[in-house]
Amino acid sequence: MLSRTSLLATLLDRAMRRHGWGIMGAVLFFNVMHWMRYATLGWRDARDSLFLLLIYLGLVMLLEYKRLRDAEEASAAVEDGL
Repeated sequence: MLSRTSLLATLLDRAMRRHGWGIMGAVLFFNVMHWMRYATLGWRDARDSLFLLLIYLGLVMLLEYKRLRDAEEASAAVEDGL
């Protein structure tokens, strides 16, 4: 069983490899849409972008955790079946 720190590091690594461009694309998209509407970007927008990054990162880490657990369960089922 993985320790808690290595599990978080593994999840972060897997999330960034799979979803890194999507995360950056979402932040870029929302900032461009804000720029087109208000013609300005300020500190509040930077804070909102950081919150968006953290929320997106949290969601994709949960997805990666579920994938990791499903892979472990499938592996255990194969071992039990043999």
